[in-house]
Amino acid sequence: MIKKILSFLFEHRRIIYTLFFLITAAILALTILPSRHLGQNRLFQYDKVGHFMMFFSWTLVFGLLYLSKKPARTNLGVIFFTGALFGIAIEVLQGVLPFGRSIDFYDAIADLMGAATATFILFLVKKYLPAKN
Repeated sequence: MIKKILSFLFEHRRIIYTLFFLITAAILALTILPSRHLGQNRLFQYDKVGHFMMFFSWTLVFGLLYLSKKPARTNLGVIFFTGALFGIAIEVLQGVLPFGRSIDFYDAIADLMGAATATFILFLVKKYLPAKN
C-alpha cells in the first residue's frame, strides 16, 4: 500500500510541489500574520501541537520532493536541518517583525520535534524505495 502511494506521488510530482507550496503559505500566514487576524479559536489552545504538525508536514513534504528525484542520494540530515532551520527562522521573524508576535522557545522545540519525527518517517519510507541513482 505504501509503495503504491509513493509510486503515485512520485509519478505525479506536481501534487507534491502543490502541497509544498500550500503548506509553506499556510505556515507563513499562521505564524507571521498578526495574531488579531487569526481570530479566537479553541484550536489555538493547542499551539504546540499546531507547531509540531506544521513543521512535521512541511519537512515530510520537503523530504518527499527530494526522495522523488534521487532516493539513493537523499541526505535525511539535510532535510531535518532544513526543516529545523525553517522553524527557527519563523520564530526569529516573529520576534523581529512588528506584528505583535514574540519568540517562543517552546514553539521552536515543537517545530524541531515535528521536523525530527518527519525525518524519522522519511527514513522508514526510504527503505521501501528501490535504490536509484
